Amino acid sequence: MNKVVYSVSRGLTLTAIAAITSLTNSTVPLSVTNSQTASFPNLQSSGSIKNQLVDTPLKAGESDRDQSTKESSTKPGNPSSDLGSDSLVADKQAKYIQDKALKLEFSLAKTVTLVKELEGFRSYAYIDTDGTAVIGYGMSVIEGEKVKLGDRISLVQAETALTDKLQEIQHQILAASTMELNSNQLVALTSFAFNVGVESLFKSTLFRKLKAGDALGAANEFPRWNKANMGRRLVPFAGLTKRRLTERNLFLTAVN
Repeated sequence: MNKVVYSVSRGLTLTAIAAITSLTNSTVPLSVTNSQTASFPNLQSSGSIKNQLVDTPLKAGESDRDQSTKESSTKPGNPSSDLGSDSLVADKQAKYIQDKALKLEFSLAKTVTLVKELEGFRSYAYIDTDGTAVIGYGMSVIEGEKVKLGDRISLVQAETALTDKLQEIQHQILAASTMELNSNQLVALTSFAFNVGVESLFKSTLFRKLKAGDALGAANEFPRWNKANMGRRLVPFAGLTKRRLTERNLFLTAVN
């Protein structure tokens, strides 16, 4: 098997982080307390914080300044207290986005490996079963140009084109899905969409059941897509039957 030319850098890629931020619409499903979402209320017009605390009795040996400082530091509307809470929420949001981005990159690497195994590599253009010219890992378009017979491609170029295409598909699936997908489900759906087309996936009963929350029902739709167009006729293919079972089983595999 050829080594996947894809790596996760020590720092998250801007592309992955931007994609997750966009998909979450800047909303992070965190459970936070009221203090963590406290705003910054304006000081009352009646005077300073100290003036608002003048009726609080002093303890023995404690100055008015000492008590004012202590009580104002714990007051819900105190700016320094709110800054700490706001920072905590921001840290949780950043961690959530980073975790999601890492999972997305991990899923992409797994998808690249799977699709490479299923498609196989050819350095020259050839005619696929439906009459379309493809090259590399079964791609009909490379860098915006339709593949034509006589075209050639290097292994590195093919892997780069495949990775870019699969990443695009993953983002489209995540944007359209209404349920939380684990990495195996995302890999299986991306492989499927790469083979049949994203629009075909979105119009399918498989995706309709997925959006309805019926994961098992969606999984059982994979085997139905085992036919290829041969002379304007849909004919079952052993290779596609095997591929659909692989995708179904992966879709149903729990993630530790």
